[in-house]
Amino acid sequence: AYSRDGQRFASGGADKTIIIWTSKCDGILKYSHNDTIQCLAYNPITTQLASATESDFGLWLPEQKSVSKHKVTGKVLCCDWTNNGQYLALGQYNGHVSIRDKHGAEKVRIERSSPIWTIKWRPSSINGDNADVLAVGCWDQTLSFWQLSGSRYGVKDVVLGYDPCSISYFDGGEYLLIGGSNR
Repeated sequence: AYSRDGQRFASGGADKTIIIWTSKCDGILKYSHNDTIQCLAYNPITTQLASATESDFGLWLPEQKSVSKHKVTGKVLCCDWTNNGQYLALGQYNGHVSIRDKHGAEKVRIERSSPIWTIKWRPSSINGDNADVLAVGCWDQTLSFWQLSGSRYGVKDVVLGYDPCSISYFDGGEYLLIGGSNR
């Protein structure tokens, strides 16, 4: 994950360790979780980093002495910040999407029937619609859209016919790319 200013990036993996690197590839900070790192995301406005595992997620800022860790109800598979950096969505193996404020407090929980493998906030307003909209790729082979309040955006799920593994917006949020597997 890269910070918005490109001055730092973070790595994490099976060794349960997060390393914050400079743009010159110098490791400047290391911290650990108790479980394997599943995902990382830098806040798009600040230098805050979110890191997540099967049992918790952490929030780190350069000016903090320690990482603020928060327990979760299921293994976190994916995470993404809203465009204004105020909220973090966590997609979980138990089918929950937990929307947290930038301090880690849960504000909304969306419950689905299968693992949430990919999530992505819409990047910008489309045709004057400024709503924060979260695209949710669920392993019941559906794509659904949700507002920050936890209510649906649109009427029903889009049946994909495959398990979505990644979501990416392009052209200012006008289009959505989905990668997945039907095997």
